Amino acid sequence: MRVAVLYDPGADDWTADDIAGVMKAVDEIVAIFTGLGHQVQKLPVRHDCRWFAACRRADLVFNLCEGVHGVAVWEDHVAALLEFAGIPFTGCGSWTMAVCRRKAIANTLLAREGLPVPRWTLARGTIADDFPLPAIVKPAAEDASAGLDRGSVVADRKTLRARVAAMTERFDEVLVQEYVTGREFNVGFVGTRALPVAEIDYTGMPEGHWPILTYAAKWDVGSAEDLGSVPVVPALVAQRLAERLVRVATRAWEVVQGPEGVGGGYGRVDLRVDEQGRPWVLDVNPNPDLTDDAGLSRMAQAAGWEYPELVRRIAEAALREAQGAKAARELLAAPRRARAPRDG
Repeated sequence: MRVAVLYDPGADDWTADDIAGVMKAVDEIVAIFTGLGHQVQKLPVRHDCRWFAACRRADLVFNLCEGVHGVAVWEDHVAALLEFAGIPFTGCGSWTMAVCRRKAIANTLLAREGLPVPRWTLARGTIADDFPLPAIVKPAAEDASAGLDRGSVVADRKTLRARVAAMTERFDEVLVQEYVTGREFNVGFVGTRALPVAEIDYTGMPEGHWPILTYAAKWDVGSAEDLGSVPVVPALVAQRLAERLVRVATRAWEVVQGPEGVGGGYGRVDLRVDEQGRPWVLDVNPNPDLTDDAGLSRMAQAAGWEYPELVRRIAEAALREAQGAKAARELLAAPRRARAPRDG
C-alpha cells in the first residue's frame, strides 16, 4: 500500500522545537507503516500544491496537517481538496474542522441540540453587565490552547475589559465564556468508538494559577503549568458519572460531524463537571495531537490499544469509509513476501 503522510513544514517564525514537535508525529506514523512493509512518503503541504499530485497516487493519505505555513485555517482547505478528489484520508472532514475551529458556531450548534454549553459571547463592543464571572477570554478561531495563559480567566469587570482589549489586538475574534468551576475531563473518539474517560488533575497547579490547560501547560514541557496539570487515565470516577460524560461527549461528537454523521474521524471532547455534578461541554477537538505520548494515545492504551494499534484503527476507519471493510483490511495487511524457490 502507498501511504502519504501530510504535515505543515512550518512558518518563518517557527523555532526548531516547533518543527521537531510536528515531525515527531510524522516520524512515528512513518515508522509504523514502513515496519508493516508499506511504501510511505512524507509530504510537506505548501501553497504550490505539489503535494497533491503525490496524494492522488496514494492508497491512503495520513493527514497530520494542522495548517499551512503555520496558518491553522488552511487545514480545512487541505481536507476539502482531498474530499473533492475522492482521496481516502485519515481524520475529520473539512466541515467538522471548520466548524470546531470557529467556537461560536460550534457552541451554537451544540446548544441548539440541547447540549450543556457554558454561556458565551463574542467580544464585540461592550460585554453585558449581567455576564457571569469569573469568565475565560480566549481566541474564537484557534486551537491547541493558543492564546491561553494564566491571565485568561478574569474575575471582575475591570480585568475583563482589559483582557478583552489585549486579546482583540492579537486575534481577529475573541470569545468570552462563563468559567465553570469543577473537575475537567476528556473523552476521546476513533470513529464512533468512545475511549476511556480521562481527567486533568490540577491539584499541583502553582498558587495564583487558575486550573486551566494553558498553552504552556500543553507545550512547555517541564513548566510549572505543565507539571501542575497531570492527565489521569482512566479517570477515577464513579461508573455513573463516567457513563454520563460519555453520553454527553458522544452526542457532541455526533453534532459536529455534520449532515453525514460520524465517519472515520478521530477527536476529543473536553468537559467540566460543576459542583452540582452537571457536565458542561467546553470544546470539541477534531484531529488532536497524535503523538505516542499525547492524550488520545493514553486513552487508547487504557482501552487496550498500543500506539501502533491506534494508528492502524485510524487508518482502517478512513479506508473503510472510502472503500468498505474488506478492502480496508486487505490494504492494511502487511504485503506477503514471495516464497523462495525450492531446490530441485
